[in-house]
Amino acid sequence: MRDWLKEERLKQRLTQKQMADALRITESYYSFIESGDRQKKMDVSLAINIGNILGLSIEEIIAKEGT
Repeated sequence: MRDWLKEERLKQRLTQKQMADALRITESYYSFIESGDRQKKMDVSLAINIGNILGLSIEEIIAKEGT
């Protein structure tokens, strides 16, 4: 589970649907990413896009993914 991703999303007051729309993916796929069932090792382009939406640097995401 990517608790950090859920926490950051909620800090921005975004729903999973809003995140999915911003990433141009389905809500169910985003849910799988957040739960850790998909993108177990998040690819760089996804990490950059998530960072842009949540205001996080790639370095911050890498650090959060490593914990």
